[in-house]
Amino acid sequence: MILMGWYKYNMEDILKFAEQKNNLYVIGSVDVSTDIQEQLNGLDKFFEEKKLFGIKLCPGYQYFYPSDEKIHPIAELCQKYDKPLIFHSGDVYNPEKDAILKYSHPIHIDELAVKFPKCKIIISHFGFPYILEAANIISKNDNVYTDISGTLDACGSDKEMEDKFNHYVQDLKRAFSYFSDVRNKTMFGTDYSGEDTPLNEIDVYIKLIENVFTKDEQENAFNKLAEMLYGI
Repeated sequence: MILMGWYKYNMEDILKFAEQKNNLYVIGSVDVSTDIQEQLNGLDKFFEEKKLFGIKLCPGYQYFYPSDEKIHPIAELCQKYDKPLIFHSGDVYNPEKDAILKYSHPIHIDELAVKFPKCKIIISHFGFPYILEAANIISKNDNVYTDISGTLDACGSDKEMEDKFNHYVQDLKRAFSYFSDVRNKTMFGTDYSGEDTPLNEIDVYIKLIENVFTKDEQENAFNKLAEMLYGI
């Protein structure tokens, strides 16, 4: 399980918590509105100590494009330790109504991927609802990958949930029909974890993998790809 260490939480506390669990791996983040280099100095130390397994950024919430030059030092740090740089992409969960979608569109990851071909980049949530665009970028760039997290939830009736599930299965199959290599660059993910999480928030993603991928592909999607990318 990947545990995000967001900038609003104390990284030392998160790392200390993760050390007590043998199945948690911490991902850091950067507040791009403040001193980036100062934050990277601290993250460098955690990478060096093998306590950190990647960095995640949220363009739509902080109003920057992934291709912005100020993101380059972050990509360089991830590249240095061969850990992924992850972007929240596509739709946003935003009760405050202040996120801006243009920044989270996956198309803006293409330029960064070209400039840093040795930096492993992950487009979270398959860029939903921009799935075809995301698949194009993932296929085009050897260093770009994705996951299926954060698209399905238990909101609405069972019938509404079933319809949403079936549409997502068809959307993924359509993307893979155009960009077949992306099948091997797609990971399991949920966005839901913890003892208080209903199993129906997790099982639906397991069912999705079983519906979209062949039995031979499922091991890669469930764990092998993540183990390779995160080095765990």
